[in-house]
Amino acid sequence: MIDLYSIKDPSFIKDLSIKELKELAKEIRIFLIENISKTGGHLSSNLGVVEITIAMYYVFDPEKDKFLFDVGHQSYVHKILTGRAKDFTTLRQYGGLSGYINKSESKYDVWESGHSSTSISAMSGILKSDNSNLRVVSLIGDSSIMNGVALEGLNYLGQTNDKRAIIILNDNKMGISKSVGALSHAFNKLRGTALNRGIKKVLTTILPKRIVHTFHQFKRGIKGFFQQDNIFEDMGFDYYGPYDGHDIKSLIKLLKRIKEAKSPVVLHLQTIKGKGYKPSEEDKKGNFHGVPPFDIETGKPLNKNENKISYSRMVGNFLIEKRKNTDFTVITPAMKEGAKLDGFAELYPNDFIDVGIAEEHAAVMSAGIALSNKNVVLIMYSTFAQRAYDELLNDIARQNLHVIVGIDRAGLVGEDGTTHHGLYDISMFNSMPNFYLAMPKDEQELIGIFNYAFTIKNPIAIRYPRCSDDIASVDYSYTVDNSWDMLRDGENIVIIAYGAKLKYLEKYIKESNKNIGLCNARFIRPMDTNMLDNLFNKYKHIIVVETVIQSGSLYEKILDYKESKQYKSRVYKHLFNDDSIIPHGSLNDLYNHYGFGVDDFNNVIKEVENND
Repeated sequence: MIDLYSIKDPSFIKDLSIKELKELAKEIRIFLIENISKTGGHLSSNLGVVEITIAMYYVFDPEKDKFLFDVGHQSYVHKILTGRAKDFTTLRQYGGLSGYINKSESKYDVWESGHSSTSISAMSGILKSDNSNLRVVSLIGDSSIMNGVALEGLNYLGQTNDKRAIIILNDNKMGISKSVGALSHAFNKLRGTALNRGIKKVLTTILPKRIVHTFHQFKRGIKGFFQQDNIFEDMGFDYYGPYDGHDIKSLIKLLKRIKEAKSPVVLHLQTIKGKGYKPSEEDKKGNFHGVPPFDIETGKPLNKNENKISYSRMVGNFLIEKRKNTDFTVITPAMKEGAKLDGFAELYPNDFIDVGIAEEHAAVMSAGIALSNKNVVLIMYSTFAQRAYDELLNDIARQNLHVIVGIDRAGLVGEDGTTHHGLYDISMFNSMPNFYLAMPKDEQELIGIFNYAFTIKNPIAIRYPRCSDDIASVDYSYTVDNSWDMLRDGENIVIIAYGAKLKYLEKYIKESNKNIGLCNARFIRPMDTNMLDNLFNKYKHIIVVETVIQSGSLYEKILDYKESKQYKSRVYKHLFNDDSIIPHGSLNDLYNHYGFGVDDFNNVIKEVENND
């Protein structure tokens, strides 16, 4: 039995027998299930790549060769094999082990990939800049290969016959949830019959390397003479597969053969997402893709508060109710489960489109629907909306098309960390013509803003956070306009803010017994200039509180307005600096560390009061 906690580097693995490697795989699965059940994290994707990762380290030289993980959340086995098992108790906690690739953690972490589909392009750059004989291996899975960036990388690499690129396609038929689209169907053809896969396995296992290689080349020649239906071979890659991604012995033989290739290779491996843990294996919706702490016996989340509902679920519920009386289409890029749109998809399958990991396509398709004067709702995570900037700007904003964009996971998202925080979307949308931009203080106001969005002609982005609120009876017919709302009056100081942080500020003002005003700026754009005029005329000090970067923020817009009107009131900011890279951790830890705790607000108020 191998003590995972004693691993310092991956060199030990080359001395293990096949039997010992299989035992190592079992131990790693047990370790992952036990640890992730306590900390939460990405479970299914890591259980599915145990044997692949072990075989990579067994065959290649990690001191020279480079491993890229696409997406980085399938790198937990890699972290264990490179000496970080002892840190898993801190997984995704502030100051602890990252749930993704992190170059500051280990020299073996080469490419930081929080978003999907970037590894092949990164591989191209690494190979272009290095004249040695290093090998670059990209383990790409969870439907990342279907994204446009990955296809662009394939398009480039397929023409480079002298580059030793090795792409391992982890084919588990899943992204976060089930894969969709034409490429998914193409992979079904590549998988072939069970008999065909069985014959390949037998030949790979029992025949000598030279004979297998000759057979592979002969098969390619015969196949190429009769048909051209393999997308990878058509693009110039030497294609191997599909093979069983859980058979360590066969994997090692395959990788040893591929290791000697002089031109780009695609190795197609079929795996079971969630392998070794029954609830995860049987999950077809994506519930075990990323999990909170859970009970191993039942697979059910721990400490689940049945009296709370997430903002995502509330949006999903609203869309179901709204669709009863209003025609519209919902589009999402692989976020059906994460954005809680599963209920809508089930009830209105003809009005729901999951385009897969394709944010740019989702935005342009939404524009096409709006161009036909049809209602369309585009739901994306804030961090992934960034990838569709050009399409949102040129195809929606520039043409002033009425697309309702739901921006899920706006603001800090907690444990997923630097690549997933939604800190930049306000800056992004504020740079675009015609876009309205709003964020509600609670779920009732969320309903009100969505209802308002159906009444206007402009494109509108509605931000909402990754958190839950107390379940209360909501009025699905409730609506608001684009004005601001005074939540409480004060004397010399007023705070302008928006979003769920308003509840915290209300509580802070009440408990601190301060005579401070509080304004809900639920529409960041357009600004309520009538309310702003009133605030500048009444208050000497205005504090703008936002959990986003400063560039393009509401604070900057208010400051510009003040200068244009030559108001004398002082305007203060309380937000993140532009150069802030916020790490992973619980929301409380992050807010407290980055200036949004009680003591921080006390200091801000003291500074303002001292300027009286």
